[in-house]
Amino acid sequence: MNSNTYFYQFLEPISKELALLAKELEHSIFSSPRTMLTHSRVFIENILLQVTKHEEIPEDPRTGLKERLDLLNDQGYLIPEIRDALHLVRRMGNQAAHDARMFRYSEALLSWESLYSIVKWYVEVYGPVDVAVPEYQDPSPQAEKVFDMTELEIRLKGLEELLKNPPAQQAEKKAMEEVAAAVAAPIANEVQETPGFTPIRTIAYKGRSLKIPYFLRDAFLLPQRFDKSETFLIRLGAEQEARIMSELPSNLEGLHKNVKRYSEKNDEQFFEELGIFIEEEKVRRNLTLKRQGELFFFYKANHLVVTDELKKVPLTAEVFTGIPSLLRQLNEDQIYTVGQLPMELVILAKYDNVGVGTVEKLYEQLKAKVAENSGQQEDDFSTERKSYKKWDMLFVDVKLGSKKSRIEGTSVPAIWKNALKWMEDNHLPLYDMVREGIILGSTDNGKRYAIALQPIHPDQRPFTQLHTFESGTTGKVYYLETKINPKSGLETLGKVLSRLGAEVQIPLLNAE
Repeated sequence: MNSNTYFYQFLEPISKELALLAKELEHSIFSSPRTMLTHSRVFIENILLQVTKHEEIPEDPRTGLKERLDLLNDQGYLIPEIRDALHLVRRMGNQAAHDARMFRYSEALLSWESLYSIVKWYVEVYGPVDVAVPEYQDPSPQAEKVFDMTELEIRLKGLEELLKNPPAQQAEKKAMEEVAAAVAAPIANEVQETPGFTPIRTIAYKGRSLKIPYFLRDAFLLPQRFDKSETFLIRLGAEQEARIMSELPSNLEGLHKNVKRYSEKNDEQFFEELGIFIEEEKVRRNLTLKRQGELFFFYKANHLVVTDELKKVPLTAEVFTGIPSLLRQLNEDQIYTVGQLPMELVILAKYDNVGVGTVEKLYEQLKAKVAENSGQQEDDFSTERKSYKKWDMLFVDVKLGSKKSRIEGTSVPAIWKNALKWMEDNHLPLYDMVREGIILGSTDNGKRYAIALQPIHPDQRPFTQLHTFESGTTGKVYYLETKINPKSGLETLGKVLSRLGAEVQIPLLNAE
């Protein structure tokens, strides 16, 4: 099937619009399963509407898809096979519209097969006699992602340079410059790079260095992404010294000299935060490559999937509390629903009297809406996901020597951060555990890290939802995987505290 044809082209004599919608569904199966599943509901709703007209059944424009389907079934117009196929497409579409989880190709293909049964039945019963329905055909995956030509040229030049000058012959030479570095690591590790991740340059500071991947070569350095360096970046940007990544020098030592009243401490803080920024961007890049066609909101190291239902939520004081000034200014800019918000939420801190704290309030309420929508699917769609009681406050009771304490927080990230600070304040040897990677759960048999020095799990998957904790003892950034339920969060915390020599009591889990 070439690019100018599509499977449901035979529908054009019946309905050009229906045929074109089917074409888009076919193309979205492998680019965005969520999109395919969600919009398949519109496709079958249109078919049922045509059946209603053919059978001259009185039509109420307020009738929903499920009601119309039940009506046609109760009156005997649907055979069991088609009724079940319609319900499957409808239920999967509802789930895709509400649930923030990742949807699989196999789910989209299952819906695609059901659509074929529905279309074949509709054409044979209600379509023109001269329209023939071809045999079912699986859709073809889109072409694989390839390297950008510029990035590919850099990799090839690096390989050619390495062939001319093998590393063993360069022991006394200066380290190869950015182009050669672009492919040295992949060769040594025998790993196929993901397009965009080829290191394109290196930025150094006092003996340390950061590798800049290709996809970040001209990235905009949004000041709000750098907590401690926000004002420093704004001042540098005003002098055209640090608005985008490519404007940064190869060595950050002395960067502060470009603006007044800043010191070496600012250079060091910026270098540290630049490293965090790069790692966060890598996680985002992996996420968008893995879940192509999906929309996300990003807030610092965290993200939210923007479902169809979330897009529709109005930005009003009745729905979002405690942020009236932000809501008023958004509405003045004709931004009335969640779907109109920018992907990078920290940008909203640009508004008058709106700080990062206000944006965080919005993010937390958006997160709550996602959870709420995920739980509001129709009654006839059941899942077997295990759930745990939601506690208003998480806490653990600890005893270290004769000292008793209670560590608490309103969420897993909050209690973990408070616990990490408590451990460091009590001079417990936490760093060694973090360096090895703390496995999520009450044992070390799991496949996911809870806390690590890099936001990558043992199976090389990026953290799903991460928070960061800057160690006051080591100065390093610890990455926290926070896409977990409170029970696992408390179990993990209990394990860590116990191994560090504290006595731990977790009443919430005992009550379970």
